[in-house]
Amino acid sequence: MLGRVTARTGAILCGMLLTLRAFASDAVGVLHPMCGFPYQYILEITDYRGHRLEETIKLKVLGDYPLQLEGGQWVDSPRDDDAKSSRIQIVHVSRHRWRTMEMLGNFEIVLIDGRRLEGSFKAKYVKPQGLFICE
Repeated sequence: MLGRVTARTGAILCGMLLTLRAFASDAVGVLHPMCGFPYQYILEITDYRGHRLEETIKLKVLGDYPLQLEGGQWVDSPRDDDAKSSRIQIVHVSRHRWRTMEMLGNFEIVLIDGRRLEGSFKAKYVKPQGLFICE
C-alpha cells in the first residue's frame, strides 16, 4: 500500500513540475524564418509578463542551434532600434522532421537609457503563409 502511495505522489509531483516548466516563461512569442546568414530566424515576443505588447519585441536568432546550446552560451542578437545591447540564450529546441517547432530560452535587452528587459521566453514556430525561398 505504501509503495502505491509513493508512486502516485511521485507521478503527481513530476506532473506539477512539468506544468510549472511549461507556464514559467516571462515572455511568449513566435519564431519566423528569415533569409540571411548567420541569423536565420526572427523571435517575435508578443506577450511579456502576462501583458500583450502593443509593439512586439524582435530578436534575431542564429540558425546554428548547437553552438547556442553548448554550455548555456549567450549570443548577441542585433536590433534596429534604441537598444544598447541585446542577447539570447537558447535552452531547448524541439524539432519535428528537421523543422523547429518550439524554442525555450532567455533574453536580455539593455536600452540606451539603462532600462533592462529580461526574462525567459517560449516561442512556437510559425510556418510562412506562402512559398518561402531565400536567394
